[in-house]
Amino acid sequence: MSHISEYEVENILIDRLESIGYSFIKLNTYEDVLANFRAQLAEFNAKKLEEKGHAASFSDTEFNRIMIHMDNHSVYESAKILRDKYILQLDNGENVYLDFFSNDTDRNIYQVTHQVTMDKAHKEDVVYKNRYDVTVLINGLPMIQIELKRPGVEINEAINQINRYRKFSFKGLFRYLQLFVVSNSVQTKYFCNENEMVDGRYNPILKSLVFFWTDDKNTRINDLNTFTSEFFCKPTITEMIDKYMIIKTTEPVLMVMRPYQIYAVKAAKKRVLEVKQNGYVFACTGSGKTLTSFKLAQLLREEARVDLVVFLIDRKDLDDQTVEEYNSFEKDCVDNTDSTRVLIQMLKSSEKKMIVTTIQKMANAVKNPKYEEVMDGYRDKKVVFIIDECHRSQFGSMHAQIQKHFEKANYIGFTGTPIFEKNKGADGRTTADVFHAGDKLDACLHRYMIKDAIADGNVLRFSVEYQRTIFAKNIAVKGIDPEQLDDPEYCKRHNIDMTPLYHDEERITRVAKHIMEHHEQHVHPQGKDTYTALFAVDSIPILGKYYDAFQKLNKTVPEEKRLKIAAIFSYQANEDMDDGADEHSQELLERCIKDYNAMYGTAFGIDTFDPYRKDIAKRLKQKVLPQVDILIVVNMFLTGFDAKPLNTLYLDKNLVWHSLVQAYSRTNRIDKVTKQFGQIVTYRNIKKWQDEALTLFSGDGDPNEYLLEDYAYYLNQWMNQNVILRKITPDVEAAGQLQSEDEIRMFIMAFRALAKTLATLKTFSKFDWADLGAVMDENEYEGFKSWYLYYKDQTVNPNPKVPVPVDVDFDIELVRTDRINVVYILNLLKNAKTHTKTEEEKQQDVDLILREIERSDNESLRLKKEVMRQFILTRFYDLPENADVMEAFNQFEKEQMQADMEEFAFDNQIDFKIVSDLVSAYTFSGNVSEDNIRERLMAYPLGLLKMTKLTKNVKRFIQDTYKKYKAEGETE
Repeated sequence: MSHISEYEVENILIDRLESIGYSFIKLNTYEDVLANFRAQLAEFNAKKLEEKGHAASFSDTEFNRIMIHMDNHSVYESAKILRDKYILQLDNGENVYLDFFSNDTDRNIYQVTHQVTMDKAHKEDVVYKNRYDVTVLINGLPMIQIELKRPGVEINEAINQINRYRKFSFKGLFRYLQLFVVSNSVQTKYFCNENEMVDGRYNPILKSLVFFWTDDKNTRINDLNTFTSEFFCKPTITEMIDKYMIIKTTEPVLMVMRPYQIYAVKAAKKRVLEVKQNGYVFACTGSGKTLTSFKLAQLLREEARVDLVVFLIDRKDLDDQTVEEYNSFEKDCVDNTDSTRVLIQMLKSSEKKMIVTTIQKMANAVKNPKYEEVMDGYRDKKVVFIIDECHRSQFGSMHAQIQKHFEKANYIGFTGTPIFEKNKGADGRTTADVFHAGDKLDACLHRYMIKDAIADGNVLRFSVEYQRTIFAKNIAVKGIDPEQLDDPEYCKRHNIDMTPLYHDEERITRVAKHIMEHHEQHVHPQGKDTYTALFAVDSIPILGKYYDAFQKLNKTVPEEKRLKIAAIFSYQANEDMDDGADEHSQELLERCIKDYNAMYGTAFGIDTFDPYRKDIAKRLKQKVLPQVDILIVVNMFLTGFDAKPLNTLYLDKNLVWHSLVQAYSRTNRIDKVTKQFGQIVTYRNIKKWQDEALTLFSGDGDPNEYLLEDYAYYLNQWMNQNVILRKITPDVEAAGQLQSEDEIRMFIMAFRALAKTLATLKTFSKFDWADLGAVMDENEYEGFKSWYLYYKDQTVNPNPKVPVPVDVDFDIELVRTDRINVVYILNLLKNAKTHTKTEEEKQQDVDLILREIERSDNESLRLKKEVMRQFILTRFYDLPENADVMEAFNQFEKEQMQADMEEFAFDNQIDFKIVSDLVSAYTFSGNVSEDNIRERLMAYPLGLLKMTKLTKNVKRFIQDTYKKYKAEGETE
């Protein structure tokens, strides 16, 4: 199989499609596609045409009318036209309602073709000539485009290819493409079409929106043959287009559902319509439960057997984003008022067969006597309640009231964290109890757990850093192990209350300082995209202490480096002040809001708390700028709040079970490429509770599958990937000499993997380039990166100098940075040297460079400042016209390093080779002991004091020299 060609893969696929009922038709050009559409559309509507006394064909005039209706629309508008009827005026004066697509597989006409060529000669708005692999047509319209690669080629290359086709040649009837399938025979994925231009800018399809197909147990169907049998069987592909695609109503967006969403909807429909029982869907947080549940509501509404569908959500989840999301699926479908009367008016309306409202309003409508007449009309009706976040206690407590009233109702719940026996609350009920489906049926209709979502790339893994903050050497109590004092379970067993230590002012200040020192590397990975963060603490008074600690720390840094820190919490107006609190919660909140108003120019107050909450949410989501950098909370925002730009959760509170998974899950929504995982930095030892929670909500799986490994693991991975890279290109010089497309492809893939590991390493608080420098220091990495970017640039060069594979996938976000470092300065020097400039202009450039060095806060650059200054002033002007500035600087640096060692050896009257060997050993291992130094100095007859002094001097010189010439770590 490894030697099969793309052409052979095409033929095998076409044979398979023919075997399941598709007709092959040879279409060479766009004219052929048009002619075929004309014939198939007439045959598809033959019965309607014959009823109007018309033959099953179209005249030129009639077909021209059809094409005027269909041509020159966006992908989004074309999708709506596809699903609508068209009133065609026939030449005989009659009008006929034409369909373009049907949910009836016996009526649709299924065809397959390949190697259709689109060019300017046949469709004038085509930019570049392209030839497509395999096209599936339904009723003559191209509906699914399949792009194939031979086994061993990255599947992303096919995605990139489709993106190019979308931009340059999918015109005319190819705007009716609904789905794409890409495969290299052993991996197969599908995804939805989109408008190629949005707001005047090219809109590539994101790889995070490309999905694997699975069975109903979430087992992937990877190979092309099995995928074709499952996905392209006529009932499935027809349902995909008819039922499981979404055309948003408030923005020009098409969506296709993922397999687990489809299976969940099918199982819920069957439970309600055939079995007439309840059930719940266990779909992990962040996997698209809202879309799944809403699609279920829409499909049930269309069923004649269902009288009413009520979509219930918790009042506190009904924020602007939620309302916008629901209304995007169906315009103005949400009852977003606070009045139960509005709900009653909707229930009175015979036109409203689906209602989106809150649990609280429905409970009020049921129990309020003045609404009894309207509500009684639904007692014996077939009502289906769909409940979002159904693990919430609010639904549990109101369930009995609603269930008692609606005698024939069924209930379908959706949750990412069900209540099981292990984590049930005071009422003793599990989610399975609330959605009881009889003795023979499993209440859980479908499971899509966190392990499935991470494997599919629908959510990110978590990187968890445990920061120990309490250390003790001696304990007065006998039998207590001081090393285990950060273990809450150990403290509980030994009746030790750690709360006073956790709440100690000094500890709070240290934690706040640690967060501020390392915040940049967590939320600004690769110096490109900026993300936001939550900080969860265990009580309102402690929130106040942290808030004040951050305020004080902020004042110690320049204004441009201060973090925008906000706080929010709910409070009780008549809370007890006897616990020694310094200020009432309301006073603290007023203070936080006042600071917030000063920071953002807003005018919120206690009486406008909800708008304050909504404004914070928008800034965390970067919908409104400036953003909130860190939001301090106690419980708010830890459940039900979705923000893709949020990537970090700081924790100084204990969390267990569903509250832990919900809180963690605020950070792991898929966003830009630079967001590779959700980051958790915890200042409590909650590992045991974390592992228990992840195990419970992943079906007793291994919790480590969902967590990143530790720093040492990725450091070792860096070392191993370095070996792979050097087998392809042993050094930077060799990277620039690659000749063949295969060599360049291997280099790109190897360096991309290395860059991804580096991006992960940099998110750890302990990251230090010195740890990596044993095999590749930052200068050399930057050198390889320059060639990586050079090859990327060649893919868009009309006259490329090297044969770069145009379909290779570049992760530029992981390597492109704008931080001022040594290589940045050398590149400035290179520009100053190579451009045609007067001596005066060159001197101006050099002056600018020297100022860049002076103002830089980059530790690596500062340490090299004097070396670079000397290079510029003593060597730069004498370089030949075409000299390699980087190479010249590296040579100068080596000479200066040797001169420093020679000078030190002479001043201390020791052999230069001893100094050189010790520096080399330190450079390689990152370590040198005084014992090793003394051993090398034993040949010199020195007394104890002189030997000790010289040993320390040598060690200090070695370390300083290493930092000066080899330290590449930047201040994050």
